Amino acid sequence: MPFQHHILDHAGDVLDAARAYLESWLAAGLAPVLLVPSPAAADRVRRALAEGPCALGARVETPMMWVRDRWDLFGDGRRIVSSFDRALLVRRACLETERTALEATPGVVGLLARLAREALPHLTAPVAANAGLSAAERDALMVLERYAELLQEAGCCESSQAAALLPEAMEAPAPLVLAGFDDLDCAEERMTAALAQRTDVVRLDDGCRAPSGADGRASELQGLLERLFKPAMPEPLRPTGRVRFLLPAGRYAAPTLVASTVAQAVADERLRAVEEGRDPLPVAVTARDPRALFDDVAGALLEAGAASAVSASRAFADTAFGRAFLALHAFACGAWSIAQASDFALGPFSGIGNRTACELDAAWRGDRTVERARIAADLARESEAASDALTALEAGDVDGALAGFEARLRARADLDPAFRAEQLAAVSCARRFASACSRANAAFVGALPLLERMPVSASARSARDEGARPDALFMSLDEAAELPACSCAALVLCDLDAGSYPVRLVEDGGTLLLEKLGLGRPVDALAASRRRFFRALSSACETVVCERVLNTEDASEAYPSVMFEELLDCYREAGAGEDDRATGLPKPLVAFAMLAGEDALHDNLALVCEGVQPRVGEGGATLSWELPAAGAVSPEQRPRIVLPRSPREGLRGADAALALSPSALESYLECPYKWFALRRLRLSEPDAGFGPLEMGSFSHNVLRSFYEHFREAGHAKVDSATLPEARALLGETFDRHLESQRNLKRSVNPLIPRTAFERAETADLRKRLVRFLDREALLLPGFEPVRFEFDFGSSEPFPYAGCLLRGSVDRIDVNGAGQAVVIDYKGSLNGDYALDSASPAAQAGGAVLPHKVQTLMYAQVARKVLGLDVVGALYVSYGRDRRVSGAFDRTVVGEQDVPGIDVERCGVPGPAGEALGVSSFGELVDAVEDRIARAVRTLADGCIGPDPRGGDPCGYCPVLACEKRMGA
Repeated sequence: MPFQHHILDHAGDVLDAARAYLESWLAAGLAPVLLVPSPAAADRVRRALAEGPCALGARVETPMMWVRDRWDLFGDGRRIVSSFDRALLVRRACLETERTALEATPGVVGLLARLAREALPHLTAPVAANAGLSAAERDALMVLERYAELLQEAGCCESSQAAALLPEAMEAPAPLVLAGFDDLDCAEERMTAALAQRTDVVRLDDGCRAPSGADGRASELQGLLERLFKPAMPEPLRPTGRVRFLLPAGRYAAPTLVASTVAQAVADERLRAVEEGRDPLPVAVTARDPRALFDDVAGALLEAGAASAVSASRAFADTAFGRAFLALHAFACGAWSIAQASDFALGPFSGIGNRTACELDAAWRGDRTVERARIAADLARESEAASDALTALEAGDVDGALAGFEARLRARADLDPAFRAEQLAAVSCARRFASACSRANAAFVGALPLLERMPVSASARSARDEGARPDALFMSLDEAAELPACSCAALVLCDLDAGSYPVRLVEDGGTLLLEKLGLGRPVDALAASRRRFFRALSSACETVVCERVLNTEDASEAYPSVMFEELLDCYREAGAGEDDRATGLPKPLVAFAMLAGEDALHDNLALVCEGVQPRVGEGGATLSWELPAAGAVSPEQRPRIVLPRSPREGLRGADAALALSPSALESYLECPYKWFALRRLRLSEPDAGFGPLEMGSFSHNVLRSFYEHFREAGHAKVDSATLPEARALLGETFDRHLESQRNLKRSVNPLIPRTAFERAETADLRKRLVRFLDREALLLPGFEPVRFEFDFGSSEPFPYAGCLLRGSVDRIDVNGAGQAVVIDYKGSLNGDYALDSASPAAQAGGAVLPHKVQTLMYAQVARKVLGLDVVGALYVSYGRDRRVSGAFDRTVVGEQDVPGIDVERCGVPGPAGEALGVSSFGELVDAVEDRIARAVRTLADGCIGPDPRGGDPCGYCPVLACEKRMGA
């Protein structure tokens, strides 16, 4: 029986021809079958045939649905493999096939699964001998051969195998019509060719050569479809406003334009429907990511009175439940981390309150000694859901854990219905996957990467009345191409840029292998894109709106898609000159274009603010608010510039002095915004770390404890005679402190090495501190350390520069004359610590100040609190650089007293002091306090704008997007 293949002008002709064939076969007493490309097409065709003689007796199916149904009747008893079983068995075949270099990654499994679904019977082992195949391609065929064996063992078969066997297995195949296919895969093509040997087979293709004669389409849209993609067009189309354009400057400006356009289109269609006495048609909106666009604009549309819906799917790992379950499973069964437990606890499925979850997260992350057992116990104590799930997972009962989550989800009537439905779909997907793992004898934990990619329905609705029919439908361009002609009032085509819709062949290792074996199908990417675009345009009867951004995320020019340009060609006149420069449109279309910039950022982003009335439509309200001054704390918030150390202290009064530490003041002088981020907002990670902060705190405590015990042993200072004893004592002190670190609170920054690298770093720190004693024996002869971690400002207020200064001095050395040197230990030093490293500080009224001023503040503390004659303020490194820096009185302390110090850069009197306008060390200490007082007043006035100064002020600043960031 001959195979007939006809290419018709449009979808209407295809349907009419299919109807004619079906009716003739029905009249002859046969039971014909009509195959269509997709379930959506099957629904559309069934509705179209429902009122005629084809309503009974003719079946409308997709090829997959029909093969499954026929296989159940005429097959050999094997069941057609499901998508879950296919992926798992292909993965198992990869793992079990010897002498193959293919790894069972999700990408490889997906490629081989697609090959098996399309052409398994034709990818047999003898083909592997083909000399034209690469080693990897031969490996792929070996894996597929093993996969076929596993299918046989499991009592299953591939859909492509069933399609190959059915033509001979069926006793009397029914006549067959294939309608609306652009191409058939290998199995479908060979099945229809085999069926054509036994029955009538007719293929009817939609050539998209002309618009259907649907009533009600606007004349401009009809003219557009008549001209689109024609090599020789008649005169250009005259624009009437039925085709319009949205041209946002960037993606942030797009949602506002789309929302206002859709809202207006819905309102216009409602008026037309009332005038014509019919139900309103929906507005269709296409986007590259329809769910993301729906999330951006659905709330604004609802505020404007328009209900909306989206048809979409997302990967299991991208659903809220998927993220939560994968985190909990990895914590329970894999290489655990605190982040996994925190992700689950903070999610909506743990049943743990947000405050409690945050407290647990902070407690776990702030404790480097925490183990999985303690975290699991904390989760089980606070969450019944976690307790049940962890118990089930530890017993290997994945389905039991999922069943518990499903039961709790079904009982959550408080959740948004669309969100709840999506999460239930995700649970169902995971349960079916777990069941498939059991059937395939595959470990669930090893197969998890496959589950992560499994699609889950993510459809959603936004309507005030649950049963309301949506006014706007968000979908992909492929889905819009499935809509019946003139089935929507307006079609809004978003993302029509070349990046979103490139015209190129999709080729991978699978398509190349099929081509080498003679099983490939020629694909014309441009023709396929044109057909899709033509069919989508055919769905609109009143208006088409095309949206594309003018600039990419990096502010480069965004190029329009090929389809967008071909649409514009229908309006271009020969010899009309260049297009409009601002819009890129032919000049007759400029009047029908809307542009929007990204400058009104608050208007654009307000669309996603819950409960906010955005600017939508002509009569919508305009959202506005007063923006606070940048770089300043408002007057009403200034009492909170510095928070009290405990709730008992309360907020400071309007005239009360700020309570600050020397390091905070130094940070403010380095950059006010850095101080605000690090000291006030505390934008640092909450995790207990192992780094300079912890090593510094530990080293300070070791050195303090060492000297206390050294003095108790009767030694005033380390010198050459006592150096061996000092080294031994320091080593013992280091070891003793290290053993006690696990018992310390997070607030004291304990040093807890957990890895081999960290243990090596700790051992190196021990060596550095012991070696430091060699330099300590030569430092400040005639001076003795008498104060260690000297606390000030806590019990008794210490006024300094107009604030209350609080802190502690690492060490104070005093000689027999009552002269003192304050010392601040550092792990390393750079040039900023020298006195001559100074610059004007705008936050101090432009006064010149050293870049490092902590020890000079400590010097004033020692003078006023202890009554000492301070002659030096030094920074001493115990690290590898072996440096000393700071400031000192050259009339008392010389280079021989501080080996390694740069006298010219640090000594007073001298060039460094002259640059600061001081001639003595005492003057220097007082001058620094006076100048810092100006900075304190600036801070009290709420000035926190960025103004970095110094060698590397932005090095540890968390504000990466600062406009004044240095070294970026």
